[in-house]
Amino acid sequence: MAEKQAAHRQDLESRALKGDLVKSMMGTILAYITFAGSMFGAVYLLMHDKPIQGLVALIVALGSAFGSKIYADFVQPKEEHQNQQSPPALPTA
Repeated sequence: MAEKQAAHRQDLESRALKGDLVKSMMGTILAYITFAGSMFGAVYLLMHDKPIQGLVALIVALGSAFGSKIYADFVQPKEEHQNQQSPPALPTA
């Protein structure tokens, strides 16, 4: 009975892991497609005498593509480092 339950649990964990991997890959693929579409739209606007709109579209596309990377690499580690540095104060009586 216990072996059957352990095998079932391991099967569920395996399925959950595979599902997480598929979701991660789909998110990456859809992000690339969205970025390519935004870049195409920005270049199209720039080529068809819409300099301000094209420039704004280009900046937004680049900002959304690289903004999350910059946040993950520079801002988030600083926040984690600060949280590790200062332990919570103990209440005094």
